[in-house]
Amino acid sequence: MTNAAFTRSYRDEDFDALATLIDEVSAPERTITRAGLRSFLSVPGYRPHTDLFVAPFTDGGGLWGARDVRVTARGDEDVLILESWGTVHPEVPSMSAATALMQAAIARSSYLLGERGRERGILQARCAEDDTASRVTFEASGLVYARDLVSMLRRSLDDIEEPRFPPGVELGTYRVGVDDDAWVRAFNEAFAGHWGGFMGMSPAHWAHYLGEPAFKPEISLVAWNGAELAGFCHCRIDEELIALTEQRVGMIRYVGVIPTWRQKGLGAALTLAGLRALRDAGMESVALGVDAENVTGARRLYERYGFEVVNRQVMYRVDIIAADAASTRGPIATNGGIA
Repeated sequence: MTNAAFTRSYRDEDFDALATLIDEVSAPERTITRAGLRSFLSVPGYRPHTDLFVAPFTDGGGLWGARDVRVTARGDEDVLILESWGTVHPEVPSMSAATALMQAAIARSSYLLGERGRERGILQARCAEDDTASRVTFEASGLVYARDLVSMLRRSLDDIEEPRFPPGVELGTYRVGVDDDAWVRAFNEAFAGHWGGFMGMSPAHWAHYLGEPAFKPEISLVAWNGAELAGFCHCRIDEELIALTEQRVGMIRYVGVIPTWRQKGLGAALTLAGLRALRDAGMESVALGVDAENVTGARRLYERYGFEVVNRQVMYRVDIIAADAASTRGPIATNGGIA
């Protein structure tokens, strides 16, 4: 390996090197499959050739690092929410590549705002709590610590109690092509008050998600009160990842309850129903992620039903202004909130 001499935009021929980089950074665990990476690079509105940057070895043999930027949430917010994912090889000889990649993502964020007719946006990035190198890179680039996020795991599915749904609520499974619009509306209503404004869903992003192999309608549960979708528990099973890791871990991706149905036991019933659905589908344990300070009490609910914290992430944020203004002012660090 040799020093990274420069950063550049992603090319199609970088795919295998990017997949190898991710595998080497996450070793001995596997965090994403080749199919998952292709899906990640093909979400609506995301253009990897302009929105993803790489730092190649000077001998052309691989990648030192990668970082991108993409519009998240619904995508129609006045203050646009953008997210940057990135990773750097564990043997990188200096952090200059990580800093250059972060700066490229920040600059691209400004242009994305201009393309979408927005004056302001917020760029967020995450890393493991103990990833000192990434935290230093974020802070050197003007990002400010904003929030803790946790990953949780229920190690066994042997003792799941029977869910008790509120009167009038009927549980069903997702019907592709029938429930799509109602599900997106319920999702955005359920997470409208979520910290940071990034838990939003556009119809285009959900349609893309429905096409992923890990989406299985029989374990994507919906709770109806007549014609009203009161809540949902969306679960997923990544069979390709299970084959790689040899660990039958399913995921509860989203549990949401619209405000008028909160404090009635619906969230608890949906969580238990999701656990049972994943158990019946052959999973041995279940993972999920949650905001460490979730105001709806989701973390306490999951702990009550056997989940424990197994990993922590930190989120950093910075205010971004559109490219025409950024040429004179540059990005402005904030306390992570939305002004």
